Amino acid sequence: MLRLENVSKDWREFKLRNISFEVKRGEYFILLGHSGAGKTLLLELIAGIHRPDRGRIYLEGEDITERPPEKRSIAYMPQNYALFPHLSVYDNIAYGLKLRKFKRDEIREIVNELSEVLGISHLLHRNPKTLSGGEQQRVALARALAIKPKLLLLDEPFSNLDMATRFRLIEEMKKWHKELGFTAIHVTHSFDEDMALGDRIGVMVNGKVEQVGKCEEEFSEPKSVEIAEFLGYNVLRGSIKDGTLHLNGLKLKADSKFEGDVTVVIKPEDVLLSKDGGFKAVVEGVEFLKFLAVVTLNVNGLKIKAQTTAEDVLRKGIGVGSKVNVSIRNLRLMV
Repeated sequence: MLRLENVSKDWREFKLRNISFEVKRGEYFILLGHSGAGKTLLLELIAGIHRPDRGRIYLEGEDITERPPEKRSIAYMPQNYALFPHLSVYDNIAYGLKLRKFKRDEIREIVNELSEVLGISHLLHRNPKTLSGGEQQRVALARALAIKPKLLLLDEPFSNLDMATRFRLIEEMKKWHKELGFTAIHVTHSFDEDMALGDRIGVMVNGKVEQVGKCEEEFSEPKSVEIAEFLGYNVLRGSIKDGTLHLNGLKLKADSKFEGDVTVVIKPEDVLLSKDGGFKAVVEGVEFLKFLAVVTLNVNGLKIKAQTTAEDVLRKGIGVGSKVNVSIRNLRLMV
């Protein structure tokens, strides 16, 4: 449906380099990366706001690299929603249809249908300035979808919302995508959004899309140390000798014939806290994330993060200064 081939762009002091990936028809594709990774610039290249210095962009097999934005059949929803403050909600949604000379009855039918699906029918007479963040997001989405674009680009669509509204709209976005069947690229730095919404995700690091795949593949098999660090893995340096992994004085069995220096990546959820067994550790920090808790540990001088449930931390009375036993369920070696 959408295909990028070796797209590169120098923009001020930032560089996008040799980006290639595809988005399938009807897919909800997540572009995941830290702030400053180049995600918004990449969306603007796809939308036609900027032109790549090198590479090509194809939509449904047609080369659109040189086409102006208005001739791409792509809708772009920026982070601030960019609603027109002087127009009503109805007129904001209808704006693109009026530009395309749709008949009045057709406009009314499309606006009413989208408003019903998105739950904003009661807001059509209102001014955008009087709406909450969640309501503005729905209006912006309706305006983008009204023109029936071949592709919808969403730039951090939930970033300006409070947590409760954000989680509710993530669930509703899943429903809207299923009901309306649009194809989308959704830019975010939030793991919650990609796990909940993404059919596939692309991980973007320093101006490059480093890895593309299904969510479970991305999180279980990072292809590089940079991706592992971004995904929140523990990344440690060690060495292997005679089948033993040495980590700052710790010794672990290594299922590898390699000998020499290695990088070890460990998921926080594979670091287990127990009453006995494993290694001694001192708790240096506890961060609660809704129903989960991330515990920062000092294990023989190594800083390691463990992820468990908030209930488990509270039940065991784990806090800063607590002494716990740690065992590692699984680790991965990167030579």
